[in-house]
Amino acid sequence: MESHTGLGTILVVEDSPSVRRMVCTMLTQTGYHCLEACDGAEALRLLEHAGDVRLVLTDVIMPNMDGAELARQLSRIRPELRILFMSGYVDDDLVRSLGKAAGLFLSKPFTASALMDRVRQTLSRPWMGIGERTLMRSA
Repeated sequence: MESHTGLGTILVVEDSPSVRRMVCTMLTQTGYHCLEACDGAEALRLLEHAGDVRLVLTDVIMPNMDGAELARQLSRIRPELRILFMSGYVDDDLVRSLGKAAGLFLSKPFTASALMDRVRQTLSRPWMGIGERTLMRSA
């Protein structure tokens, strides 16, 4: 099995600057290159000019464009791009739905070890995309 330590670029999308910096520090200490965005709209702008991004690690609940809408748009324009969601809002319907989707979700707070394990899992599994049903909130 190929090791993914130190390989590739990860786009971290998080509205909290301190959390975004912490996550990027964890990833860069392992050898990944990080791009940073404060919301989904900025992430889409960055991806227009970014090279080979292997993974988008996005918060679910953000202003302007949340993680679910970002994933919907990425599924249309870059379906091969892997997406991993993170959130501390466990009572949100969408977060609960994502938590049930194997390998798509990381609950905050998390350790560097938990982050790296989930990133490696996401990058090593075959990518089937994210189904629209996974991204729906309950009515």
